[in-house]
Amino acid sequence: MDLILLRHPPPDVAPGVCYGQTDLPVDASTFDATTAAMRQTLATLLGGRVPVAVHSSPLQRARKAAQAIAESFGMPVTEDDRLSEMHFGEWEMQPWDAIDRAQLDAWANDVAGFAPPGGESAHEVARRMAAWAKTALVAKSADATREVHVAVSHAGPIRLHTAAALGLPPTTCLSWALDFGALCALRFSDHGQARLMRWNG
Repeated sequence: MDLILLRHPPPDVAPGVCYGQTDLPVDASTFDATTAAMRQTLATLLGGRVPVAVHSSPLQRARKAAQAIAESFGMPVTEDDRLSEMHFGEWEMQPWDAIDRAQLDAWANDVAGFAPPGGESAHEVARRMAAWAKTALVAKSADATREVHVAVSHAGPIRLHTAAALGLPPTTCLSWALDFGALCALRFSDHGQARLMRWNG
C-alpha cells in the first residue's frame, strides 16, 4: 500500500506569525497554481492508478486543495481532525518574536515533548497521526499492495508521521524542507514496513 501525503497550499497569513490549528483562508493569489501543480505531480506519481481514498485535514487550507484533487478522481474527501496541524495553544496567531523567550527555549530543549500552553506536543501529534493511519488506511481490495491513499495535511504532521513510519526518532524529519504543495510518498509492505519513495516532490 502507498500513502501519499501532500502539504496544503500557502495560507493567507502575515510572515513571522505562529499558526497551527487556526483555520486560515488560502492565499487566493497562489491557490489555483499551487493546486494545479499538486494535481499534476500526483498524477505523474500515480502513473494511471486511482486512489482508493482522498483524506484531508478539516482546515480549509488543506480541505480546499483536497476537494480539487478528489474531484479529478470523482470521489469525495474524507475529513479527519487527526490530520490537522499541531495546536500551538496560546501561541496561535502571535508573532514568533512576541512569544515568551523562556517558553521558546523550553521548546527548543525538548522539541518532541514540550507543549505550548494550551497546545500539544510533537509526541501528541505523532500519536494522533498513528491512530489515524491505523483506522483510516484500510485495504479496499484483495490486492492491497497496489492500493494508494492520498491525504492533504500539514508540514508538522507529515514530518512526524514519516519519521514514525520509518522507525526514526520523532524529531528526525522536523528540519526536512517540505514546500507548500509538495508531497511525501511512503510505501508499506504487507508486514507494515515503510520505505520513503519520495520527499518534497
